[in-house]
Amino acid sequence: MRGRLKAGVLLAALLTNLALTGCSPGLPSEADGDLVDDWKPMAALTGWEPKVGECMGGAPVAVAMRSAPIVDCAQLHHGEVVHVGKFKTDKYPGPTDKAAALVECDAKAKAYLGRAWGDARLELRVATPRTDTWESGARWFRCEVSEIRTYDRDNSFTTRTGSLKGAVPAALLSGCVVVHEQGDDIAQMEDVPCNKPHNAEYVGVFRASATTPYPTSERQWNAIHSQCQVLKGKFLGVSAGQAEYFGGIASARSKSDWDDGDHIVRCAVSWTKKITKSVRGSKGKGIPN
Repeated sequence: MRGRLKAGVLLAALLTNLALTGCSPGLPSEADGDLVDDWKPMAALTGWEPKVGECMGGAPVAVAMRSAPIVDCAQLHHGEVVHVGKFKTDKYPGPTDKAAALVECDAKAKAYLGRAWGDARLELRVATPRTDTWESGARWFRCEVSEIRTYDRDNSFTTRTGSLKGAVPAALLSGCVVVHEQGDDIAQMEDVPCNKPHNAEYVGVFRASATTPYPTSERQWNAIHSQCQVLKGKFLGVSAGQAEYFGGIASARSKSDWDDGDHIVRCAVSWTKKITKSVRGSKGKGIPN
């Protein structure tokens, strides 16, 4: 703005001087008398925006900064940008806006990865601009997919090398689990190969609606489990009603993430005695009661 203001002041002074100098010689014959018609228009000001395919050297954050380290995906990094979208509001985004952005992120991540991110040991997070960047006109949001160490701990991000575009490594695909219980609670869900003894297997994730409250009561948890039941049925190859007869585990985001608009729930089918095979497509055969 200062550069433009200075140019305007100089032009005004120049025009005034020409007007006051009535006895000054006339313009050359080749001059058209318009001092500014040959000036190139100034390009519109644009701010920094993240780019799809960039890999981030730092762990995912809720508010993105221009100074976030961007590295070659062949180097160690945490996350990979799978989509950059635009908010359709002038008010700084709240939980409802972020929830809608995450639904868009889910679809775009699937197109980028070649499969649903929830099929693998990955997390998808959305980042928004800083408030001062927002006030300057930025309206983007960044969808970032990161590898995690384990499903049962929030923010267990770990570094990796190589892009995930169109090729999620088989080693990252969701698999079988040993459930460690402590009383009536689950203390840990340990990832193991399906040919090792285990008593649960992940069946997928779903995103609860933006109006779904964080589950605390038995009724609210039952509503969550009923949606996991649908995923269990598809995984096993039975109806949702038949899937009810098999055990299940639902793992929601932390309350703080949920309150911020991220309503992802990860679902697993579980049983009593340990087995050494996957139950995908088994129609429930071979699952211990």
